[in-house]
Amino acid sequence: MYSRKLSGKVLEFGHEGVLYRRSFVMYDRGTKSLWVHTTGECVKGEMKGSQLTFISSSITSWGNWVENHPNSLVLEGKGRGGFMGTFTLKEKDAKKFGVSVGQGASAKLFLMEDLMRERVIHDRFDGKDIVVFFDKDGMHATAWVRGKHKFFYRGEGEFVDEIGRSWNMMLGRPKGNTSNSQKMQPLPATAWLIERWHGFYPKSTVWAAKSRL
Repeated sequence: MYSRKLSGKVLEFGHEGVLYRRSFVMYDRGTKSLWVHTTGECVKGEMKGSQLTFISSSITSWGNWVENHPNSLVLEGKGRGGFMGTFTLKEKDAKKFGVSVGQGASAKLFLMEDLMRERVIHDRFDGKDIVVFFDKDGMHATAWVRGKHKFFYRGEGEFVDEIGRSWNMMLGRPKGNTSNSQKMQPLPATAWLIERWHGFYPKSTVWAAKSRL
């Protein structure tokens, strides 16, 4: 998900119907420039070199979404099958996927199989202490600037901090806290096919447990 605002303008996009490095291409209706959907970068046309800004979002189950956002609006539309169908990540396919944190060439990839095993990963990224949570039931990850907090996976989908408080990994705040006073800063966390990630970022950083370094 990206912001459509760029250099004081609001862009409107369409699907070009071609692939770039096996990822589909968008065009903006104003200049007809071409943009890659996986990176948000303009690769051809008047706006070549421009970069859309990521907006933090989650790919999760409908049940999980409604539980955490009971009053949210829903964009109606028709589902499509085949190549352009809905995205569903299954456990058996985990080795093919990773989750990137951040944006552009400086982004870091966390392999899905590592996230499934660890469930919660503390790391240092872009000069900040971060945490990546993984929901095995929904097969999705969220990433946050954790500050001084330290988290642990207690089991049965529960994540707790250093003083034993249970946290909602989708909202980034303690359970039962309805304000944003203790909410952590979200980071873009985007699911990728690993082969496509390396096609765009062959020299990128991939997280590895210290025991495997």
